[in-house]
Amino acid sequence: MRNTAHRTIQAARTTTQHLAHATLGRLPLLRHTLTTAQRVQIAYVKEDGEASVRIIEPIEVRRSKAGDWYVRAHDLLRDAARSFRLDRITAYTEAA
Repeated sequence: MRNTAHRTIQAARTTTQHLAHATLGRLPLLRHTLTTAQRVQIAYVKEDGEASVRIIEPIEVRRSKAGDWYVRAHDLLRDAARSFRLDRITAYTEAA
């Protein structure tokens, strides 16, 4: 029963996220998720093209003077504070 409820909740979240993407656009929804979630799993592509999957605990989301959006977060993989450029996050989901 518990697994069924968990799958139902996950399906609802996914559907809600897809609808929000269609309505708001990807970047505003990502910024919202990063400002409200305690822990997020992200797929990230570095400037050199290297891809990785990280679990982060967002601290703040802000715009640089150049106009790019960044999230400052505690990166659990590196066990350190890191900044990630939002347009390089290719996928994300709230993590438990």
